Amino acid sequence: MKITCESSTKFKMEHQGNIVISDQPVPRGNGEGMTPVALMSAALGSCIGIYVADYLTRNQLSTEGMDIDVEWKIADRPKRVSAYQVKVNIPHQLTERQHSSLSRIVKACTVHNTMHHAPEMDISLLTP
Repeated sequence: MKITCESSTKFKMEHQGNIVISDQPVPRGNGEGMTPVALMSAALGSCIGIYVADYLTRNQLSTEGMDIDVEWKIADRPKRVSAYQVKVNIPHQLTERQHSSLSRIVKACTVHNTMHHAPEMDISLLTP
């Protein structure tokens, strides 16, 4: 992934031919994209969505009308997301067994697991 600084608050992210813009809301930025925290939250919601959609499809249930609401709380010291609330709206009645299986499956999503098991990070500052 290549991330390019477009302005002091706006960044362009390119990966496998796809482009995503991140920006800060007005008045700090121009609001031309999601904030980094919103992008991280979108990654969590869409990852969960992929697992749910796969389960529904494998069980011959339609994904039409399925959506996901993601809300988060911000904490200080250190500045971070302190809590997520993810609501997966499934347009079908599920049996107890299906509900139990799906509840277990969504917690196996890669982004969810990454947030629960923090990865090692090596951040290098490169200068001429």
